[in-house]
Amino acid sequence: MTDADRLAQLLARDAIARVVQDLARGTDRLDAALIRSCYHPGAFDDHGAFQGDGDAFAAWVCEVLPHFEATTHFVAAPRIDLEGLRAFSETTCVAHHVSAPDEQGIATDLVLGLRYVDRFEERDGAWRIARRTCAYDWTHTVR
Repeated sequence: MTDADRLAQLLARDAIARVVQDLARGTDRLDAALIRSCYHPGAFDDHGAFQGDGDAFAAWVCEVLPHFEATTHFVAAPRIDLEGLRAFSETTCVAHHVSAPDEQGIATDLVLGLRYVDRFEERDGAWRIARRTCAYDWTHTVR
């Protein structure tokens, strides 16, 4: 492998990791435009309760998550396997979903342990998600 090939791989990995981070950021900030920018047209996202393209996912997030007081997605560095203009990645995430206090003043934190299993594609020089599956490993509610 040449130095140019190694550099191209590093740049691809950096671009892919940035998309993973942007999607978590967009979700936590309810930024539909940022969420949509992480997907190629025609991409498919399977979050269990939601299945559809990136545009529909952005709309779903902005409809479902506002009932929480806050959400925070802590994403680990993704494991990325490059195969030409495709890449396969798996990213571990711990997501917190904090409710507004109830009538007794008690808030809860729904904590999810999950993995994003993604297929990325480079199209027109941009790495974006072509397919995402959210695999839920565990949940815990803190009261």
